[in-house]
Amino acid sequence: MLIGKVVKCCTVAAVLTISGTSAFADQAPNLQGQKITAAFFGGSLQKMIEEAWMTPFEKATGAKVSIDSPNPRAKLKAQVESGNTVWDIYTEDASFVQQNCGVLFEKVDTSKFVAAGIDKRFITNDCGVSTVVVAEVFAYNEDKYRNAPPKSWADFFDLKKFPGKRAIFNNPMTGILEMALLADGVPADKLYPLDLDRAFRKLDTIKDKITWTQSPGGLTDALVNNQVDLALAFSGRVAAAAKAGAKVEVVRNQQLLSWDQWALVKGSKNKAAGIAFLNFVAQPKQQASMTELTSYATANTDGHPKVDPLSAHFLPVRENAVFVNQDWWAKNFDAVNQRFVAWQTQ
Repeated sequence: MLIGKVVKCCTVAAVLTISGTSAFADQAPNLQGQKITAAFFGGSLQKMIEEAWMTPFEKATGAKVSIDSPNPRAKLKAQVESGNTVWDIYTEDASFVQQNCGVLFEKVDTSKFVAAGIDKRFITNDCGVSTVVVAEVFAYNEDKYRNAPPKSWADFFDLKKFPGKRAIFNNPMTGILEMALLADGVPADKLYPLDLDRAFRKLDTIKDKITWTQSPGGLTDALVNNQVDLALAFSGRVAAAAKAGAKVEVVRNQQLLSWDQWALVKGSKNKAAGIAFLNFVAQPKQQASMTELTSYATANTDGHPKVDPLSAHFLPVRENAVFVNQDWWAKNFDAVNQRFVAWQTQ
């Protein structure tokens, strides 16, 4: 089952006219004259964020939204610690929001997100509303392995059956440690706390076959340009590669699900408008609109995105998926990242 009900449709342009601004508009607060600044990491998603959320929110409430990107964590901390908060809402991976809930981010009423249809499994703290759900997947060259395709994470480490380079985004939170442990036989329900010694020993076996990309977009480029035959990649990046003509497929079993969250910055001077925005993006149609534009999944189980067959094929699947433990990562990211960097240089 895909995350959320997907309705196959024609074109993205057509489905966006169907999605609209959701029932939220009928009871939206009047925020005429108010302004909020959204801190975003930039990239190709920014235009999609504006189209799916910012512009509809402005129409529904009368508020104005400006986007500031990129959004480095250090700049966020400096604003909050100085008491000179310029940003109002901020997006990051859920573990960062969880780690800093009540410190860098204001606590909010998350029961409203649940009431809007957000799957409770994606609400892991009292600050963030879950939005884009990403699957880190095992992608491979469909033509090369058509007769004997890989079936599990163990095959990612099988250099005899599947020789060649493997593309991985240069970040420890891409699922690289989880997939190494799953490949080494650790049951999915016993993954956490991650056995780092075991994970890095497993990664040692393919270390010289890894092509590190310095951006998520590099994963798409590596697949499109046939620089690699295998990849640990974001599902949306694989979909983008397929749309660009790459012959790619993904392993369905044990996809690693992670998600972003939007949160209200601690000390925001536009708190009411910021909270209204969080409630807005939690709505089914707003979440569905983002899926229609990005080929990432929705955290709202009531959102029914209408996507073309190719996009639907690469959406994250829930059967036998592994939910990344955001609480563990919130507590351990800094130490793991240091070890990850050290391992790469060894």
